[in-house]
Amino acid sequence: MAGLTAELFEHLNRDWKARRQVLESRPYKDQEKSCGKTLSFLRRQAAEKDIHALLDSERIMIRHALKYDANSPEEAQSLKTAAAQLDDAAKCLNVIVNDPKGYEASAQTYPTKKKEAGLPLDAFRDFLKSHSARLTNRLAGKGSHFEKLILRQRKDNLTAIRERYIELQQKALGATTG
Repeated sequence: MAGLTAELFEHLNRDWKARRQVLESRPYKDQEKSCGKTLSFLRRQAAEKDIHALLDSERIMIRHALKYDANSPEEAQSLKTAAAQLDDAAKCLNVIVNDPKGYEASAQTYPTKKKEAGLPLDAFRDFLKSHSARLTNRLAGKGSHFEKLILRQRKDNLTAIRERYIELQQKALGATTG
């Protein structure tokens, strides 16, 4: 057992040294700089609180991750699910914005356990909850400091989206949310 332990330790040290070389490389530093610009953009966008722009950005990031980052069938499936849920969420948003009376009629069909503070936990709210959990899971995995800052900002942006969506739900439902 001692031989295996020593061999494992040797492998881990070699891996760590190789990782340090990567972290000190010019391409890595360029990536950090680029990630910093992405993070700055996401923060500016969050401050504007434009629900459509925030959703569009999340859609772009999901599609980009699916095309370039997914390195397992499970990750690809999770991203495909996220994209489908986001499409469903966009439909809910369009109904609230374009047909508040239709949304009010639809809201009456939700059982009490599918409501929070009188507001439906609809496909939009389901997307936000699922996608926030998805991002949290990615935060628990490997990734650079800047990649994790971007993931945290994306979660913050989902919170801003949620707050704005709840305002739209309340407006669409008027006094019926009692």
